[in-house]
This record gives sequence, C-alpha cells and structure tokens, in this order.
Amino acid sequence: MRGIFAGMRGIALVALLLASSPGQAQNQGQSQGRAAAAEREAVVINETGLAVRELFMAPATETAPGPDRLGADTLPNGGTFRVRLGRNQPCAWSLRAVLADESIEERRNIDLCRSNRVTLGDPGAPAREALINNDTDIDVREIFAAPPGAASRGPDRLGAEVIPAGRTHRLRLGRRRDCVFDITAIMADGSEVSRPRTDLCRNPRVALADPNTSWRELTILNRAGRALQGLHAVAGGRGGPLESEEGWGVDRMGEEALPEGGSLRLRIRIPGCEADLRATYEDDAAEAKRGVDICRTPSITFDGSGIPRPPERPVTIINRHGARIDEIYVSSSSEGDWGPERLPGGLAREARHTLSVPVDCTVDLRMVFPTNGAEERREIDICRNPVIVIRPGWTIASDLDASDGEEDSGPRPGSVRLRNAGTTPIVELYIDAPDAPRGDDRLGTNVLGVNETLDVAPPEGAACPARLLAIFRDGREVERARLDLCAGIEVPLP
Repeated sequence: MRGIFAGMRGIALVALLLASSPGQAQNQGQSQGRAAAAEREAVVINETGLAVRELFMAPATETAPGPDRLGADTLPNGGTFRVRLGRNQPCAWSLRAVLADESIEERRNIDLCRSNRVTLGDPGAPAREALINNDTDIDVREIFAAPPGAASRGPDRLGAEVIPAGRTHRLRLGRRRDCVFDITAIMADGSEVSRPRTDLCRNPRVALADPNTSWRELTILNRAGRALQGLHAVAGGRGGPLESEEGWGVDRMGEEALPEGGSLRLRIRIPGCEADLRATYEDDAAEAKRGVDICRTPSITFDGSGIPRPPERPVTIINRHGARIDEIYVSSSSEGDWGPERLPGGLAREARHTLSVPVDCTVDLRMVFPTNGAEERREIDICRNPVIVIRPGWTIASDLDASDGEEDSGPRPGSVRLRNAGTTPIVELYIDAPDAPRGDDRLGTNVLGVNETLDVAPPEGAACPARLLAIFRDGREVERARLDLCAGIEVPLP
C-alpha cells in the first residue's frame, strides 16, 4: 500500500506541474513585454581627454540630432553621464558630442539593446596621461596640451583648478594613439612655460622648472612699524619700477598680512644667488631691495628706510588775519588726513613763520583760530607760492602772497576789493557779465566773514563791467547791477 500511495503522489505532482505551466508561460511573456517597454537609456563615458560641452542623441532613423542632453552642464574627461531616452524607444541610436576644443565625436547606429554603454574616444587606444610636476615656486593657472602642428593649443585642461607650487597634477588626455604633445603652462604671474614635442609614451612626467634654477630659502623680517601687506621676489635685475607691480611677479604673501615685528619663511627658485625684493605696506607705501645676495644673506629686514620720501619744502605763513592763529596744519593733498599740528605755539597777528614740510609741491592748509573756527584751502602749490598770507578771504583769493611786507593800502590795480560791511557773513557770491545768466558761486564752501575783504579782478580777456549778487546768511541779497571790476576801489557790501 505504501508503494501505491507513493506512486499516486508522484502522478499528482506531475499533474500539478503540468497544470501550472500555462500560467508560468504567460508570466514569462509579461516579463519580456515589460522589458521591451522599459525605459531606454545610454551610459556615456567620456575618455576623449577633453570636456564634452554638448551631447546630442536621436534615433538612427532621424536626421535631426535631437536636443542637447547636457543642458547647462558639461561632461568632464573621465566622467560618466546617464542619458534617459524614454519608453518604447528603438534600439538603434546616433550620438554627436561637441568637445571643449569645438571638435566633434560621432557614433552612428549604436545598438543600445545589446549594450547601453557608449565610450567617447578610441576604445582601442591606451588612456594617455601626463604627470605635470609644478616644481616652480608659483602656481600654475592654465595647462594646454595639443599635438604638434595643431591649429590651436586647445582649451585649458585645468578648468577652475590650479596646480599649487611644488605639487604634481595628473592630466588625463583620454584614449588616443598620439604620443607627442606640445604642453604649455600659464603661471600665476602670467608667464608661460613651454615643453614642445614632449613624448608622453617614453616619459609621462613633465617638469616645469628651469633646470638652471635652484631653490633658495630666506627669512623676511618686518621692522617697518606697520603691517607688511605684499611681498614680491624675482631674480636679481628683473625687478620693475618700485611704484608698479609690473616685473615683480606674484605676491608671495597670500591673503594674510605680516604684522610689525613678525617674520616669515620664503622659499623661491631663481638662477644664481641675487634677488630683487619689494615690500608693500598697509598704507600703500613700498620699498625695494635690489641685488641682494640671498646665499650669503639668509635674513632680510624691511624697516621702512627704503620708502621714498618727498623732499622738505619751505613754506612761509604770515598772519594778517584779525585774530591769532592757534593751530596750523599742512599736509600733502594726496593724504587722507591733516597730519600733525605744525606750529604748537601758534602764530600771533602780524607774525610770520617758515615751516619745512615733507611734501612734493601740492598741499592742503588748515588754520584754527581761538574761537575754534577754522579756515581751509586745498591744493596749493607751495613750489610756486612759497609765501602764504593768511588774511580775510585768503581761502578764495587769487593772490596768496598779497600783503607780504607792509600792511595793505588798497586793492591791487585792475581789481576791486569787496568788504563785508554787514552784520552776518556772506555765504554766496555771484559775479557774472551784465547780460549773462547766473554762474557758479565764487565762494564755494567758504564764506566771507564780517569785515573780511576779497579782491576780485575780471578773468583774463574778460571785460570790466559785471553784475554782482551777494547773499548773506540771514537771507538778505545785495546786487550791484554794473560794477566796474577794474576800478581799483573798495566796494562795501551792503
């Protein structure tokens, strides 16, 4: 009986398998249908040695290249990009890639059903690369590699990268059969290093340093009393003008300043031992040390002694104002502040004093009176006007040294003297030809104080008659319709 039951179980199992076979066949057909309807895609591998800037794919039966599948992106050398082509798409496709150097890579009748991987470049060629050894002392900003005789040196192979000084960079050139390349490096200072006809099959290492140069190390000390902002170092005799960065190469300081009393270690590569060095400070002053033998002088101190200083210029101040002058400031017009007080003891009325100031020629003057009121005049050429008389109206007077010697007896010939005989300052003064429209305010930012005077003459070549309008601080206006500017008289206002 046990044998009969075992036989029956075997027959039942066969019947069950036979009964389930049509369903399984149906499921297999559905799976194959789903596979056929699955989304078609291509995996593009870039081994051209250049970035792919545009990538087009279209069914092989279509003549149009289709849309750019990269959009705003690029496919870097060595990168992979998955292109989704949609469902119910054919197997055969065409591909067109535009590389960074404008060259074109095309593939036609690609069977994506057999393999969805598409390699750009020569699949049978070896992966060519160069090991760029930046054994110089400055960074590499751009690298170009092209076969000899190429129409151009092609695109920059570094892109947004740089090769820091002392570092090595692996430059992948893609799958290609070429061995010989012209390699050009653009350094951080704009100079070029060329290595023409470099055979990368024999030796992929490309050194950029001049073999005639040697590494030199020195210590830079800042003892200038101010922060050192920039430092340039080049081979001796190659440094440019002190006031320009031309000829000085790259700034060796980087982003951080060297404070007063600080030091830094500088490592440079130059031929021989002589170097030209230039330091720039936080106030834009600069000094240079040229022809320094850094083999014998491993420590260089910048103390500010080499900063060019203007010569001492004499200027004589005469006080013919109505009050004592408590403070006198004289500073170069190119400076941003008034600097030190030049005469701590002040200057009494009718007194004079000669100052010696380190400026080129053009200065700004500021006089402070006991009332704390101040008068200023800017851009005075003390090389042409070494004597300046401080008198009422001096801030706008055309003749700065008038009244030098005896007290004034009247206006200069060919002019008139305007005197403020009112009770408030004159804040605006207009002097124009009788029929001309109102011109500029002759006082500008200054005022003509009570009892102060101002000598006025017609401009060179202009007629003597003029129309005058004075506006006082209290709003009053005084007009002289036809004033003779050549009369040689004093004119009280109002």
